Order: sequence, then C-alpha cells, then structure tokens
Amino acid sequence: MVGNKFDLKVSNTDFGNQENRRARDTKRNRMKLAKEVITSKDSKIGVMKLLPEGPMTLTLPLIREMGEILEEFTVDQDIRAGIISGPDGDFCLGLDPDAILNSSTDEISKIMAGIFEMFGSLVSFPKPLIAEVGGNAVGGGAIIVYTCDYRYMVDGKGRIGFAEPLVGLPITKTLILRMRQVMVPSFVSEAAMEGALYKPADAVQNGLLSEVGASLEELRKKSLSKINVLNRIPASATVETKKALNKETLEAAKAAPKELTELFKKQPAMVKNLLEAMKANKEKRRPSLTHEANYTNQS
Repeated sequence: MVGNKFDLKVSNTDFGNQENRRARDTKRNRMKLAKEVITSKDSKIGVMKLLPEGPMTLTLPLIREMGEILEEFTVDQDIRAGIISGPDGDFCLGLDPDAILNSSTDEISKIMAGIFEMFGSLVSFPKPLIAEVGGNAVGGGAIIVYTCDYRYMVDGKGRIGFAEPLVGLPITKTLILRMRQVMVPSFVSEAAMEGALYKPADAVQNGLLSEVGASLEELRKKSLSKINVLNRIPASATVETKKALNKETLEAAKAAPKELTELFKKQPAMVKNLLEAMKANKEKRRPSLTHEANYTNQS
C-alpha cells in the first residue's frame, strides 16, 4: 500500500534494531478480545468484548482475530445477533502508534489494508450487530461503531468521530459511503473533512449514534430490547436485507486497499504526516504536519 519509493525513515532503519523493538513491543499489554454467548428470551446472542488490558488501539493481529470471532458468530445457526461491547472507558482509539512506527513499509501497508478488512467483516456480518460504547471511539474505533446496525453510547463519556484527517489521512470513498448511510447528510462534510469528534448526545443528533444511555448496563438493556424486536423478523429476510443495504459499501471496501495505494502515490506527504502523527502521539505533543499537496491529476 505504501511503496518503497517513499522517503520513509522506518524502512531505512537497521532491521536488527527494528526486530528488537518489535520483540519488546509484543510484550506490552494490549487491548484484548473475548467472546461469549448469552441468552435472552430463548435467543442466543454472540458478544465480542473489547478488554482494557493495555492501550485500546488496533493492531493487525487483533483485526484478524475480530474477523475470526465474527465468522464464528456467523456460522453458528443458533446465534441470532451480535454485540460488540467495550469497557467503561475508552472503547477504541484507532491504530496503535507502535505498530506503525516499528513496522517496515510493507508492514504498514498491511496494517492500513487491515482497516478495510475489518470494515468489510463488520459490514458483511449477516445478522443484526449492535455496538455498546462506554467511552472514546476515535478513528478505527469509530469505524467499528458505525459499521454496526445499532449504536449505543454512554452519555457524557468520551467522544466519537473520525480522526483520520488529524493524522494526515483522507476519509476514503468506502468510509464516506457508510457515513452517508448512517449520518444526517448535512453533517457528513464536517465529519469527513474536519475530523470532528462528537459528544454522544450530538452524535445521536447527527445519526452517528442511535441512542445514549446512562451506563453500560442501560446500553445492554437497549441492546436486548432491540434484538427481541428484530427476532420477530425471519433470519432469511434479515440476511438479504443487510446484503441489499450494504452492497455498494462492501464493493467499495474490496477496492479500497488498491485505491489507497494510488492515493499514497499521488500524495506522498500523507505517509510523512502519518508517521509524524504517530510519533507525536508517543511523545505526547502536537504533530507538526506538512501542507505539501499534489493539486494536479485529481480525476
């Protein structure tokens, strides 16, 4: 996704040192995933939990594990719906800075492609999917949330939004198509171009969220109530309805990695800005992003 032609410091690092850093990095505590199956009114529900055992950030192995859990929920005929539940605090803050900074160019490409892999596995989930958010859902965290059919967040706890522009990355066609599906149209440009982060109540008003609640316990009640309503609909109808709703978005997601490769070729400054933003995050300072841009060949 990011070719070797770009001036990436990470690709010129001594790989022995890089391997040592990566080995140390794997020992860090990280966000973990857990799964369980619960029952509500004789209906089984698959619950994927985001556990705060470290920074609530995304790595490629975690993205792949998420897809595997969703596939398990898909093939289990007894499971009628899925819930993605976060802790009382940060839900997910997007890409892991260490995963970016300690990777080669090719590995960064795989991580970026993994975001669209995650997007596809969530949007293609054929059963009702609900997000229960207890705190900040930013960047990749917001992607997890807004790909769910119903999106509940604890009121007054954190923000939700797409911070990609703030780290120098564009909001691509795939992400915008989903925004247009769930958000009030007049808010899409603000969310996409400004990297706006919304309070939960404001996110309900613009469509990014479905409802807010006072606690995670209240969100679970909302989830179970919604699933009980959805269980009145035959599963075969739900499967085909979701396919129809998400067909265009899924097709865009399949093409997204190649499109992003082309964007990096057109705008090499995006890669520089991403690395600077990840480094600044680690150093707890504001990033110094470049405004270099290629204004030609914008077809």
